[in-house]
Amino acid sequence: MWKFSRNQYISFVFILLISFFQTGICSGAFTIDDEKKLGKEFYDKLVKHHLLLENKRANEYITKIGNLILEGNKQVPFNFRFSIVNNSAINAFATPGGYIYINKGLINAVGNEGELAGVIAHEIAHANARHVASIIEKSQKLNIATLAAVLAGAFLGGGGEATAAIATLSLAGAASLSLKYSREHEEEADRLGIEYLTSAGYYPAAMVDFLKIIKKYEFISKSIPSYLLTHPGTDERIFYLESLILTQYRQGGLKNIIGNLGRIQALLIIDGDDLNTRYKQLKESTSKDPGNVDLLYALALVEDKLGKTTEALNSYQKALSLAPRDEDVLKSLGLINLKMGKTEQARDYLLRARASNPYNDEVILALGKAYDALGKHDKALDCFLKLENKILDDVDIHYYIAMTYGKLNILGESHYNFGLYFKNIKKKDTALFHFKKALDYFPENSDRSANIKKTIDALK
Repeated sequence: MWKFSRNQYISFVFILLISFFQTGICSGAFTIDDEKKLGKEFYDKLVKHHLLLENKRANEYITKIGNLILEGNKQVPFNFRFSIVNNSAINAFATPGGYIYINKGLINAVGNEGELAGVIAHEIAHANARHVASIIEKSQKLNIATLAAVLAGAFLGGGGEATAAIATLSLAGAASLSLKYSREHEEEADRLGIEYLTSAGYYPAAMVDFLKIIKKYEFISKSIPSYLLTHPGTDERIFYLESLILTQYRQGGLKNIIGNLGRIQALLIIDGDDLNTRYKQLKESTSKDPGNVDLLYALALVEDKLGKTTEALNSYQKALSLAPRDEDVLKSLGLINLKMGKTEQARDYLLRARASNPYNDEVILALGKAYDALGKHDKALDCFLKLENKILDDVDIHYYIAMTYGKLNILGESHYNFGLYFKNIKKKDTALFHFKKALDYFPENSDRSANIKKTIDALK
């Protein structure tokens, strides 16, 4: 995986945007189809260069919030997609075509789900109002490099880097256009955003509360947070939103609807680079708040990743004593015991985790491994087969199925699944060997035999 510094990150996207606009996409009116095309290309490039966080649970969480906000919005021009940028800066942005990006740092900064929902609602409003399209259409009087510089600053909050790029290229018009974008559109995004937010059931002041957090970060750090570089006019926005709350949105609302923000924040902590700093911070936090299960769980995850196995086990146990049915804690205790070779304890914790949630793929996989280590291969196979049609992170379940069938001396199925495994990892010759061996174990006219022959023909 590539590692990008902040300067490299901004430079990469800056160059990326220039390449997009050199295709001529911005000639004439910038249509919804143009937005979709540009947004998709931009997203694909971010994925290709590993700039997005590949945390399934965290991405599902922000997608649930986004979809909840969209439920009451009947005039949506795009199929929205919500992603997390693997960057610790506090920022969020919307690109053309309904692509909403939330930085990992912003998720860790919010105090409740409503604040996060407010940010997402604001970005959805930018997309629905087609603010980026408006900028692009106005930019026809600017050259391509100027337009790219404006969008790089608008999307990614380049701050000094983006400003320097603009100055170096002598693009005097870019700064004013970027500022005009902010002044003209932020109010509309706030007005629409608070409407979306409250319609979804969140409390109206969530957007204001988040902006106050940003101001606090600015005061403490003595520097401008990335969010303010892309969303300036914070004081004016606070005053405007408070006036809307006072006059139009006096109803109550909820701070949490989807739930589990604290757990998502805990999971995001271990995706960071400076785990030793996180470890010290979490030790201090848990000493001040020893009854906080999410903090204890986060501490245990960091300890586990740092190789502090005994400390991690102790932290997991403390968390479990406070929340005996916590699925994540039970799963993690199962995994750490499995890693330590304590397979019976691992099995017991994983069975309890499965009782809390029978559909957790990670738990089912780990339970299968525990059963396999205990020599209970039939039970292991039952677990692995439940995952046969699932896409798992960094795991090809056919390998485990093949191994387990082999241990049970069911050799036809073992060869067949080894064939699938090697086919998936692009080892054609080895896959063909196993598929051909599998044919020896199935009747000539069976469906399985016919399927294997088709697969062999396709591989040749």
